[in-house]
Amino acid sequence: MNRYPPLLIILHWVSALLIFTTFLLGVFALAERPNTQEKIVPLAVHMALGAVLLVLTVLRLAIRLATRKPSRRRASPARASSRPLIVTMAAPVQWLLYVFTLLMSLTGIGLTLQAGLLTPAGLILPADFYAFPLRVVHGTLSTVLFVLVVLHLLTWVYFQFIRGENALAWMWFQQKHNQKTD
Repeated sequence: MNRYPPLLIILHWVSALLIFTTFLLGVFALAERPNTQEKIVPLAVHMALGAVLLVLTVLRLAIRLATRKPSRRRASPARASSRPLIVTMAAPVQWLLYVFTLLMSLTGIGLTLQAGLLTPAGLILPADFYAFPLRVVHGTLSTVLFVLVVLHLLTWVYFQFIRGENALAWMWFQQKHNQKTD
């Protein structure tokens, strides 16, 4: 096997798109906007995307734990001793992406409950989200998640362009081509 299962590939790319969209909504449509009626729609979308991400992440994690990881062309023994930090960090960063995506969704749900946002009358905004401890936690986690996404992308750049391993093929729908054997 030299790529992930198709369902995991689909979930990966849908999750990536939702994380990106949710992050942009949080930063550009929510963080600095006052809590007025104009904030309700982007907040509702942000919350819905966060809930979908929670479900997708649990599903991805279950599938990932139940399937084998694709095989890769390994570095030769001479190169293996000089393993770059980006390679050493690749696996932990992938698992931390799962953890922090789950934490983001869970703290978002917790903040919703803390702030009493969901009422029978609809979405009711508090005067200030920063009055709730989970708002700071949620914001801090978003920064950590952003850094993890950047590290994940840098890992892909390393494997794709520096090592020339066609890393995108591991998480795409076609078989890897030109795979070298050592």
